[in-house]
Amino acid sequence: MLDLGVVITAGGRAHCQAGAWSREDELIHEAKIYHALGGRCWIRIAGITYRLNAGHLYLIPPHVRISFGTPSEFIVDWLHFRLHPLSLDRRLGSLGRVLRFDRAITARWAPVCRLVERFIKGGSTSDAFRIHAMTMELVALAIDRLPAESPQQARERERLLPALRLLETRATNPPSLREIARTASLSPEHFHRLFHATFHTTPHRYVLGRRMAMANTLLSKGRLPVKEVAERCGYSDSFYFSRVFRQFFGASPARVRRGTAAIGPLP
Repeated sequence: MLDLGVVITAGGRAHCQAGAWSREDELIHEAKIYHALGGRCWIRIAGITYRLNAGHLYLIPPHVRISFGTPSEFIVDWLHFRLHPLSLDRRLGSLGRVLRFDRAITARWAPVCRLVERFIKGGSTSDAFRIHAMTMELVALAIDRLPAESPQQARERERLLPALRLLETRATNPPSLREIARTASLSPEHFHRLFHATFHTTPHRYVLGRRMAMANTLLSKGRLPVKEVAERCGYSDSFYFSRVFRQFFGASPARVRRGTAAIGPLP
């Protein structure tokens, strides 16, 4: 029996001003669900541009490079999530495109999208069940559209799963490259090449993404001081943590904690 699950890492309702959200060739590691409410947004993956229109629900896969922009004000209910097992999360990444759901599916789940902001701030158990049910159904619809995986791709992905598990469990105290490579019985150099070819990022950048996602979740709740958030995410120096966070998200931890800046739906 498969042990399947979803972890919601961030979400809410965003009012993105024209030109406020713009990035070129950004590597993302978390899947995203957007319910576009108004305005315009475009996302480009693998040279194809997708325009997100009001009244539709969209899924953006993880582990892809995207460019995006908001030529006009864009209003959206959004959430970021990860799947486990990690092999399923990576499999969803092979979708490689923005998936737009039809109006019937959008109408079914739009009320649940409106619950995300309340849930992120500490919503009820019933909110959590509804949001997870929506996410799992949309993921199932996306997986139905995936091409069959080649035997070689499956072997390479499975070989790296112990390394991913180690990176996930040790995100706040990252292991050395040699220690990670040992989980796949590879030399550090061979492991680094295979990891980059499979996940389109380095082990260091992968761990950084996990730590920053954890920090954003803690800061968005507004309950812990920045210094404690830094310590929980594995940073002994809160000033260094603040610099890394600002470089990663374009906003300071203090502003996110106060609610005067939000990471928003992108990246």
